[in-house]
Amino acid sequence: MDTKLLSQTYFLATWRMHYAATSLYESLHDEVGNPRTDAERLHNTIRKYKRDIDVEFDMIRAVLLEYYDDLEQGEDDVNIP
Repeated sequence: MDTKLLSQTYFLATWRMHYAATSLYESLHDEVGNPRTDAERLHNTIRKYKRDIDVEFDMIRAVLLEYYDDLEQGEDDVNIP
């Protein structure tokens, strides 16, 4: 894997995070823009957002590990943080 593909994957993950944040904001309001106050509904909405974001963080971690694995196969002295 090269750094261009690594960067593209970072972009995809962060774009999805941005989309999830926008969706969260919209879910926190009703159809006319009033803030929702149902604690159970908000709890579930926030849990879904956290799961969505965690998936993207996992993708970033996984692609970085794949990048380092590819480097190790091609170089002997790679320093992995």
